[in-house]
Amino acid sequence: MKIIFVHGMNQQKYDADSLKQHWLDIFQQGIDEVHLNVTTTELKIALPFYADLILKHQMSNSFDLGHFLPKSLLEYHDHKGIQKTTPLNIQSTTEIPQLPFLRANQSLRFSTHLYLLSQLIKDKTLKEFAYLLNKFPKLHESLIHKFLIETYFYLANSDFMEEVHQRILVSLEDDEEHIIVAHSLGTVIAFNLLQQLKSKYSIQRFITLGCPLAFKVIQTKLLQPIERPTSLHGEWLNFYSSEDFLTTFPLVNSPFDFQPKIINIAISTFISTPHEIVGYLQHPDVIQNILEPILKPD
Repeated sequence: MKIIFVHGMNQQKYDADSLKQHWLDIFQQGIDEVHLNVTTTELKIALPFYADLILKHQMSNSFDLGHFLPKSLLEYHDHKGIQKTTPLNIQSTTEIPQLPFLRANQSLRFSTHLYLLSQLIKDKTLKEFAYLLNKFPKLHESLIHKFLIETYFYLANSDFMEEVHQRILVSLEDDEEHIIVAHSLGTVIAFNLLQQLKSKYSIQRFITLGCPLAFKVIQTKLLQPIERPTSLHGEWLNFYSSEDFLTTFPLVNSPFDFQPKIINIAISTFISTPHEIVGYLQHPDVIQNILEPILKPD
């Protein structure tokens, strides 16, 4: 069985090999944490890389939460009496940070607690803003266009979409069963591709991490009608973080009220970087559900 990782946006600092190694390192750390006797070198894994295509099309991507939010929301912290703090270097640049609940016995400095508190307030503010945006899809679309160039470009440009799809299709094999694990924009790409995928490919499990498909502005750009992909023969598990404003909504409402149902699972990632892959891919629940069809095929 082959695992296909589909990455998200803002990966231009990597090339194909370095991004794959980054994901493998995170994945292996999660495997080690749940004490499974398996290594990534024993697994059949592919990570199709498409971040270079955004440069090929001479587009630049930027996502700055400071610009994403209106000033009134940015001042929310001051109204609550929380002073702005300089972000602490709580994540190593050389080592993959461990999820907070896995190191619960470690003591944190007061300054770290203060920083994490400010991040919690930010997360709550962003989630409230996300609820508001979902009620006004046109406003949301203008923000996506301005700040999430890759997402908008994928959804609006058929040539770019086809190039991205071709990168993924190369990793699929006719006589192989597949587990697709997608993150962020990658979940939109993977779902869109699955809806168009030929029946000769066997997708046994679809796992989405930090998935923004619940946003109406994204749904309007997808292939219609939105239905459960016929190429998916097994479960769809959707992991979303309570700290991650981009995944504020689990996939439970129309048009994603499929039968069989999408299995939505709430997990906790990092307060300071809730949407990044490092918090999702090492989570024990994610690890177990990726490897279950391989280690327990019956």
